[in-house]
Amino acid sequence: MEEGALRPSWALASPTTDSLLENRRFASLCLARFLSSSASHAMYYGLLIVVVNRTGSSIHSGILIFSFLLPGVLVGLHTGLAADRWPRQAVMFLSQSLRALACVAFFLWGDSLWRLYALTLGFSTIAQFNSPAESAAVPSIVPSGRLTAANALLNLTSLIAQGVGMLVLATVFMKTVGERPLFVVTSVLFAAAAVVVLSLGHLPRPGPQGDVGQRVAASSASGGLREQFQQAWRFLMADSVAYNALVQLTLVTTAVLVLAVLIPHYVDDVLGTRVDNVAFVFAPAGLGLLLGLRLVPWLDTYIGSARVVTIGFVCFVVCLAALGFVEEWANLFESQGSYLADIWEWSRLSLNATVAMALAVPLGFAFSLVSVAARAVLNERAPPEMQGRIFAAQMMLGSVASIIPLFIVGGLAEVVSARIVIILVTLAVVAAAVYSRLRVGPQAERLARTVL
Repeated sequence: MEEGALRPSWALASPTTDSLLENRRFASLCLARFLSSSASHAMYYGLLIVVVNRTGSSIHSGILIFSFLLPGVLVGLHTGLAADRWPRQAVMFLSQSLRALACVAFFLWGDSLWRLYALTLGFSTIAQFNSPAESAAVPSIVPSGRLTAANALLNLTSLIAQGVGMLVLATVFMKTVGERPLFVVTSVLFAAAAVVVLSLGHLPRPGPQGDVGQRVAASSASGGLREQFQQAWRFLMADSVAYNALVQLTLVTTAVLVLAVLIPHYVDDVLGTRVDNVAFVFAPAGLGLLLGLRLVPWLDTYIGSARVVTIGFVCFVVCLAALGFVEEWANLFESQGSYLADIWEWSRLSLNATVAMALAVPLGFAFSLVSVAARAVLNERAPPEMQGRIFAAQMMLGSVASIIPLFIVGGLAEVVSARIVIILVTLAVVAAAVYSRLRVGPQAERLARTVL
């Protein structure tokens, strides 16, 4: 059966040719994301610099990262339910406004290290409520035929905001005036994002279609927190396309977080270059990300978003594994007299580092395909009244899957080569994908009969 035939009827609207940014409400959503994401990344990176400067301890850095991730596990279910039961505009407005107040609290009481951790827990808890509501609001703002393009633009907005927050705001402020003025600026940015959210107006949710949709809507109107998520999870697992997209998105985002922890060890141990060259070595990944964001709507038109997710996932796994064998690739290119050897001479980096730079491009491209197309699949196929819970479930799974590896891989890289750890991470990603396909697939079929 063709992929389009599997889509719910409310997800089959014909695409339009107008620019999405001509849609005032979508442009406002992009602006709100830019403002809040810039502030968020500035806060995260700035707080990490503060902790490193005050303690010089990797243990305290780990505690800070744990403070960022733990709320995703503790309140993940509640954030999804809030996005489905409450007006999504109100949820986003409250999340932006309360984070603005949290930045003021950092300004007033952030001088104590342990108060800083406590405030970080509160800040991250509030932040969890914004993303599910924002993701679930997209189908209410743009035509269903433009969901992939919309998610691509939102991801591009996030990418630009990450650069502004980390490389401009956090770096400049921390090197000049310090963290307290940074807290003031981020508070203003969150407050501005809250004001922009008000311009979105009412966000209607598409009504349930058919007998299945009516039953889902009726069951979603009652029940406790656990029952609500069981209903959403059953419906998700009954749709193998949406389920596979959720699994692949979670695995890829988790692998990227783990890779970020490994990069300092990898650059020093495997690539044979200074750690302060990290940004230069992996900068080509940004080129791959931009290329993916540009091409994913076109690929979706011709092969469908579900196939784009699978292609991106396979490409990501292959590139991740190739990073583990970068020394062998470098030896091969050197023996063959490849042009990479000439780049190596020009850049004054090790040949290993040059090969890693080349691999970073398709790695970033693959990550972009998965992150955009998977969210488009969930927007297209998930029942409107369950989208908040489904996106929250993906975030919570990502947090759960990341916490333990983030604490293990750093120490493991001190014992064995970082390239061995990357190979182990690749094998774990492949094993998890195969397990979800073989073990959970039959269970999903049984649940499909129960739900449908």
